[in-house]
Amino acid sequence: MAKKRYRILAPSAVTSANIAAGFMAMVAAADGRYELSVYLLVVAILCDVLDGTIARLLGATSDFGQEMDSFSDAISFGVAPAFLVYLSVLRPLGFWGLIVCLVYLLAGVTRLTRFVLTSDAHGKELRTTGAPIPAAASYLMAAVLMRDSMSVEAVALVVLLMAALMVSRIRLPNLKGKNIVTAMMLLGLVNYLLVVFHPSWITIGWWNVWNACILVAAKIQSNRLEPSEAP
Repeated sequence: MAKKRYRILAPSAVTSANIAAGFMAMVAAADGRYELSVYLLVVAILCDVLDGTIARLLGATSDFGQEMDSFSDAISFGVAPAFLVYLSVLRPLGFWGLIVCLVYLLAGVTRLTRFVLTSDAHGKELRTTGAPIPAAASYLMAAVLMRDSMSVEAVALVVLLMAALMVSRIRLPNLKGKNIVTAMMLLGLVNYLLVVFHPSWITIGWWNVWNACILVAAKIQSNRLEPSEAP
């Protein structure tokens, strides 16, 4: 038991780094350094990918880790991107801009709460309900980077669409595991880094096309893994 307690420290440290990156992203946004804020949130996304991977490799998955990961996601992919997109784009809308960001934040917290209540920290489910909050945050971050090429109203629609997808009952394939989908996700992360460091409609378009390919591949894979139902 003591050994597992020590093993938990490694993924928990990465999760703590996620929280720190989310907080620093808000500080950068408050200083008007919006691109830096996005870069810090990218660091948070990388930490979010790594903490779970490290926990599974060390056999250190736990209810504590799942709860801490949920809190970190609420900060880095809920509060921080909502704060960032409000300051950088939606503030001219005044009260309505604030409402749009609050809708996103509350939808994200709702999605995280539902996930914690329905998932097993020690296992993997084939499907997940609603869009994951890191994915939703990545679209807000992309909108911030493309703010000079988008209207304020268009960015608000993106934020509301992400909120709706998070609380939707859409059953999406779970993208975790060691398989071809994981490899595609790694390439998808590279594609997103292209969006972050070279934002354009071309890189965003390719990123979305690849995301669609990942979802199709994951659905095919999960359908094959699901036990056949008795007639």
